[in-house]
Amino acid sequence: MRRATAAIVAALLLLTGACGDDDDDSGDAVAPGTDTSTTAVGGDPGTTSDAGGDGDGDGPPVTDAAPDGGGDAPAPADPDTDGGPGSAAPFFLRPEPATAIVLEVSAEPGAEPSDDTVQHVANTLIAVTGKGVSVSAGGALPSDDVWSPDEVRAAADAAARTSQGGGRAVIRLLFVHGEYSESDTVLGVAVRGDVAAVFSDRVDAAETPLIGSGAIETAVTTHEIGHLLGLVDSYLDTGRDDPEHPGHSTNRSSVMYWAVESSLVSDLLTGGPPRDFDDADRADLAAIRNGA
Repeated sequence: MRRATAAIVAALLLLTGACGDDDDDSGDAVAPGTDTSTTAVGGDPGTTSDAGGDGDGDGPPVTDAAPDGGGDAPAPADPDTDGGPGSAAPFFLRPEPATAIVLEVSAEPGAEPSDDTVQHVANTLIAVTGKGVSVSAGGALPSDDVWSPDEVRAAADAAARTSQGGGRAVIRLLFVHGEYSESDTVLGVAVRGDVAAVFSDRVDAAETPLIGSGAIETAVTTHEIGHLLGLVDSYLDTGRDDPEHPGHSTNRSSVMYWAVESSLVSDLLTGGPPRDFDDADRADLAAIRNGA
């Protein structure tokens, strides 16, 4: 059950030196609220990550985008991260003013994301933005049985360790227990231009003997990242989103299909949920990145 790879993902969120070695604490999870440095995904800062997931290590450089937790340099522009999901899509996707992405992960104890989820999301961001991506641990999160959108936003702000701007764009991911106030069938939600949450208890409850919670978690997390990047039609207006499920794809093979973030995911997607963007999604992201 939850979560066989928790010890592995902890390595991504430890206070590390230049080579990422720690003689005493290499297997320990970061305690909520611990002050941590940013840890590069895929290796030491400046190494390459396999953005395509094929193991050839030919992705763009993965950089230590916020070595000191950020907050010192003023933002070179005014990113609209306080708007709705998708409002900050140009800030994340366009080459400037943000030249690097920080994926700030905050998790309640027992709700930590798997190693595969964090790596897949980071590689996905590298592939669609062309920027270096680093993973950073956020601060402690409160416990709640039912989360409203305002509570998710407030928790993200309280746990924030890296500021927006200064050449970086920060995506804040929360992994929490409990459920969403607006629907107990929701597995994940994007609540602001830079904030999304995954409800780990609901993810666990959605698993079946054939579809494990790890696969669902990775799909749901990538789905919410897609919303932050402007999919589907929350930034562009192509008319291709599902009229019955606005903001979602009609393609069952896209991670942006509506059922991916629903407790119906295992019933409607019996072969397992998709975890990648389809061609139409990638075309939209490229259009935003190129100034649409």
